[in-house]
Amino acid sequence: MTDIRASPTAVVVGSCITQLIDNITYTISFACLPHLFEDMKLASESQIGLVAAMFGIGGFLTSSLSGFVSDRLQSRKLPLVVGSIGYAICGCVLFFSHKLWHLLLYRLLNGMASGLVYPISTAAVGDVYPHKLLGLQMALLNVFNNAGYMIGPILGGAIYDHAGVRGVSTVVTRWTIYSGFT
Repeated sequence: MTDIRASPTAVVVGSCITQLIDNITYTISFACLPHLFEDMKLASESQIGLVAAMFGIGGFLTSSLSGFVSDRLQSRKLPLVVGSIGYAICGCVLFFSHKLWHLLLYRLLNGMASGLVYPISTAAVGDVYPHKLLGLQMALLNVFNNAGYMIGPILGGAIYDHAGVRGVSTVVTRWTIYSGFT
């Protein structure tokens, strides 16, 4: 009997869900960051810009490395699991954030986790579909990717309104731990 998780459809569904969670996790904190900046007395545009840039720096550091490692190990699973653990760590850092360097670390780790998850989930789809059928599968990935950008800030704002930064960080931590091990 074949493992259902190895079927092309299961790989696409899993990758779509992974990218949805990736972008929700990336954007969920957007609603609470201005309040954290205010609470920490961070009014400088350069400080805010640096916090925003840390995500890109983190992704830059891990994206090519994750592809190299997964190709070398002939496995996509390890970078995905490590990325999920990274998101859980991000949630913990956000939970305890009360200084600028905490926010810098949070965004750096968030970018590093995304640099592990995003390219590998995309590569996994490329592994199971022939070139002539890949366009639709990549379009589906992009739909879920963009849905995460839409859902994350709205969800983050609603959670922040009811439970503050700690509520947002708890959701990120629990959700990513669950998604990484299912």
